[in-house]
Amino acid sequence: MKKHIAKYFLLATVASLTLSSCGDFLAIEPKDRVSEDNFWNEEKDIEQMVTGTYVKLQNQDIIQRCIIWGEARSNNIGGGNNYKTNLDVYNVLRENLTPTNAYTSWTSFYAVINQCNTIIERSAEVHEKAPSYTYSEMLATQAEMTFLRDLCYFYLVRAFKDVPYYTNAIQADEQVKPIAPTNGDEIVRKMITELETVLPNAIKVYPDDNESGVESDCNRVTQTSIYALLADLCLWDNQYDKCVEYSDSVISAKRREYEELLKEGSANNLYNYSWSGDDSKRTYPLIPTYQGSMVGYGGASFNAIFGGSTYATGNSFESIFELAFNPRGTSDNNEKNYAVGVLYGNYYSKDGNAGKGLLAASDKVAPDVVNKSGKVFEHNYDARFYENLYDEEGTYATAYPTKYVATNIYIESLTPESNNMAWKVNKTMRSTTGDYINTNWIFYRLTDVMLMQAEALIERAASDNLSTTDGAGTVTYDDDLRRAFGLIWCVNRRSVMEAPSTSIVGKTYELKERNTRVDLRQLCKEERRRELMFEGKHFFDVIRYCRRENKLNIEAKSGAARISQFDALYWPYNKNEVKVNSLLDQKAYYANSSDDEKYGKTN
Repeated sequence: MKKHIAKYFLLATVASLTLSSCGDFLAIEPKDRVSEDNFWNEEKDIEQMVTGTYVKLQNQDIIQRCIIWGEARSNNIGGGNNYKTNLDVYNVLRENLTPTNAYTSWTSFYAVINQCNTIIERSAEVHEKAPSYTYSEMLATQAEMTFLRDLCYFYLVRAFKDVPYYTNAIQADEQVKPIAPTNGDEIVRKMITELETVLPNAIKVYPDDNESGVESDCNRVTQTSIYALLADLCLWDNQYDKCVEYSDSVISAKRREYEELLKEGSANNLYNYSWSGDDSKRTYPLIPTYQGSMVGYGGASFNAIFGGSTYATGNSFESIFELAFNPRGTSDNNEKNYAVGVLYGNYYSKDGNAGKGLLAASDKVAPDVVNKSGKVFEHNYDARFYENLYDEEGTYATAYPTKYVATNIYIESLTPESNNMAWKVNKTMRSTTGDYINTNWIFYRLTDVMLMQAEALIERAASDNLSTTDGAGTVTYDDDLRRAFGLIWCVNRRSVMEAPSTSIVGKTYELKERNTRVDLRQLCKEERRRELMFEGKHFFDVIRYCRRENKLNIEAKSGAARISQFDALYWPYNKNEVKVNSLLDQKAYYANSSDDEKYGKTN
């Protein structure tokens, strides 16, 4: 199979299940143009169905929920342009979640799940009919579909906790039966086991595909992307040894890729970061914010990871798995990333939003550097403040996300400083017709996995102190805590803007100030928030912290009700799903809402 997944749907999806938009539980999609009798006979049938699965994953409903479920409820996000006119978004920001909210619908995720189940089942049949579709290719297909299915289930578990879980294909009306929810922790452990089983069968590296113009393997499932999902699942389930192991597999793969680029002489845009205090001198190849060919600071890492020209967005060295909405050299007649435009801003006024999305940066984040509060960004030399946030006025009283919105960023020094800002930023937004819709969506990238590993190392460390001194003055370090600090330091350091001739003493981490497990735990939380802001991660991180610490440590957003019960971390079941699935009881926390009484389950 070719490494690149085309962005146009080659064939109408056959024998796939989706939940209808009105909530009919396990309703079957109509077949279009292709008879079931004439399908599932040869390798191209599998290729077309695999293509269709990626297209389904690009559905606007899915990307919007990645943002709403994973980010919008966090203290990173506030109300954007005209957000009160969208009642569903308005209520999410107020923490007023009810079973009627459109974002309680999981239809699009189950559409992908069932298509994955179908391909896994039917791939064996195609292998029997078509010898050209080899046994190893069949196993690789099954591994690929297992990853996509489990990625969808992981979103559902983090959003709803307990959800209907099934791994068989449902292809006919008579197969449709109510399914009771399975405990979310049980689902996670099942997925870890099955991903470990299929991992050896997955593709390591896809062959070059000159037709696509895509220069990396991040647009399709590889062993490395499976390792990343496994690390994430194991961190969620407090399996820290496994998280360290699987994240190490990702990091090692990137080191090997870096070494190959060095041999080819094409690693000029990378820098191999290492923290001097790490005895093992572990290195991490990353794209620096500053590159020597630039006059000032560039957000070079931002431009490579999130920006680029019209047809060259994303697919950076650091990417592990991302959806490409418009690969280089292709036309604009592809699946569109409207979700980013609607929620974060498309900077194109034809949709009546004056270029701004429904979501903005919260007042906990936007004025952080200007006010010198240092609650999120510790100092005004952190490039990520300027890369993440956009404010036309430059005051940052209100700011909008620029991740997935700006194509490139250039940061230059302000002399003297103005409004406590040491730098000003010039940004090119996706301003031409249709340009904004080409933005890739990133599920996993290298620094995300590095910080997963740091968190797992901190939690599994044998000591509560990074260093201890005995009576003779001999200093002993806890290797896990020291290794974790090195990971966090490298992620942070690549984003600190410092001209070669300028010393910014105190602007980087000092180990002596972070000497306990408690200190490093907080440092890791802070760094994940800065590094992954607006990427659909932060609220899921908060849930993970609350689960582990058995404490609701939630910072309330301005104007939002404070989450006061663990059940409120999760969403209610959609009113129509409860109505049509006799085995799906509404969660107790939401059971007495007026919506649930009106649309209660009918038996």
